[in-house]
Amino acid sequence: MGGMSNVAGSLQELDPRIIEQITSRINFPASKDNLLSQAKESGAPQGILDTLNQFEDKQYNSKEDIKSEFQKVQQK
Repeated sequence: MGGMSNVAGSLQELDPRIIEQITSRINFPASKDNLLSQAKESGAPQGILDTLNQFEDKQYNSKEDIKSEFQKVQQK
């Protein structure tokens, strides 16, 4: 029984490597759409894509901006 079956659980324990994978090829500033596209290309789990869909539609200037936004969405 893998832990990946529980999407809510995977969001509670967001692996920093997933954020790193998504942001490693992003040219900043990046829009929400850029992040979603990169996540899909990187094969991110559906839970991550769902979280990205909840991001504000704005420009993100750094990996720290993205990590901060992930934390905001998770606290909702």
